[in-house]
Amino acid sequence: MIQKLLGFLFLFVLSPLCTGLLWRGRLGKKREWIWDFYLPGFLTQLAVFQVIAVPVMIFDAHGMELLVILSCAAFGILALAGLGRACFAAKKERESVLAAPSSYPAALKETGWEERIFWLIAAAAVLFQLYMAYTRASFDGDDAYYVVQSVLADQTGVLNRIRPYTGLSTDLDIRHALAALPLWEALVARLTGIHAAIVAHTLLPLVLIPLTYFAYGKIGAKLFGAKGWKLPAFLILVSILQIFGNTSIYTNATFFLMRTWQGKSIMANLILLVLIWLLLEILDETAKGGKTGLWVLVALTNVAAAMMTSMGAFLAALFLGIASLVAAVRQKRPSLLGKTVVCCIPNAVFLAMLLIMG
Repeated sequence: MIQKLLGFLFLFVLSPLCTGLLWRGRLGKKREWIWDFYLPGFLTQLAVFQVIAVPVMIFDAHGMELLVILSCAAFGILALAGLGRACFAAKKERESVLAAPSSYPAALKETGWEERIFWLIAAAAVLFQLYMAYTRASFDGDDAYYVVQSVLADQTGVLNRIRPYTGLSTDLDIRHALAALPLWEALVARLTGIHAAIVAHTLLPLVLIPLTYFAYGKIGAKLFGAKGWKLPAFLILVSILQIFGNTSIYTNATFFLMRTWQGKSIMANLILLVLIWLLLEILDETAKGGKTGLWVLVALTNVAAAMMTSMGAFLAALFLGIASLVAAVRQKRPSLLGKTVVCCIPNAVFLAMLLIMG
């Protein structure tokens, strides 16, 4: 029980939150809350894990122990760096690490009762989805491959060299192996002591579903404003579409709530949403400063996209290319295209590896 608690706190609370402090003041926001640091920190750690996991997997067939050591060391260093930067900034600016002490209470006082009702309904809808995802975990045919890869990596220490369907040894399947999400799930299982299948079906939805709605909230705040009833109403509408969206096995809602742990689901429901949010922040002509940090986070999100599925790098680059082209023409900012190309270098490297090694 202690291992489960400590492993969860390290991987999903302290480490990503402290890593997110590296982004403090670099995303163009004047007022930052504690939850503003979690998503950038989480994505940063996913990107770092992908960079570590791919070479370890290629050069060391029995490299699970090495992967755990390197990943934990990298996460710890990032977290300590974030804490150090935040403490130095707080001392220099003579303010709280996260926000001014009176900011949050003042924001609550400014909230009307109608808006609070909308927020309560939105929170209840998300909690309902978490409850159903936790208590009604469903089996999917892809579990026989992806979840088994996580189980094999955790229990045998072998990285993608055992065929999940038969248990026989095989060559490295580059098409699937370069998307290292199953190895990350094996890392979660190893550090928490929870079986990898339980991690996938039970633990990850409790993390990924709220994180996805946080990304929706970021988009809604840019479109409708952070104050007023429109943002919670937007989240309520999204929740309704997700809850009643199981009209076929291929809908976004089906993947979101019933296949939450799969890379293709995370790619469509989280990574693309983050890219939309970052583009909205970058293209906001009224915002000043923080653009460089946003572009760096775009590049790291592209690395995380490659971690989810072999098509993730291509789809992320395609989306960014089309969106930046339209924005460059509309806003008469050709520099957007050059910056997008630089941010898509990780995508090109991943796709080149896929073609050469495949």
